[in-house]
Amino acid sequence: MDIAFSILLMIHLASLVVGGATNVAMPLIGRRMAGASPDTLARLGPIAKQLQLNAQIALTLLVLTGIAMLWLRYDGQIVALGPWFIAKLAFIGVILLATVLGLILKPQQINPRIFGLTMRFALIGIVICSVMTFG
Repeated sequence: MDIAFSILLMIHLASLVVGGATNVAMPLIGRRMAGASPDTLARLGPIAKQLQLNAQIALTLLVLTGIAMLWLRYDGQIVALGPWFIAKLAFIGVILLATVLGLILKPQQINPRIFGLTMRFALIGIVICSVMTFG
């Protein structure tokens, strides 16, 4: 069971890196795309879509591996992990909600600065709460 948990943890952390990197890269690309020429949009658009897909896959893997690790190590007893873990789940909820809104709403309906800040704040919150829970 320890090997399975370790493999899941590696996938979980790698997914966190992919999601975090996208969280840094997307605002930079978004700023370049704002008011850009059609040629620039044609070059940056596919990159932004690929990063977005990578982030969605990473988020899915984070959720699935997180649930699997909880079951393997803690028999799914999230309350036993304490208030920091509950706070972590709240931040995960923020990211999931923002992701769903990003999929549902048109790009013009989302302020990229607020979206980016929300995602960064939630990601930092998740890391802090994880350290406080498991550190």
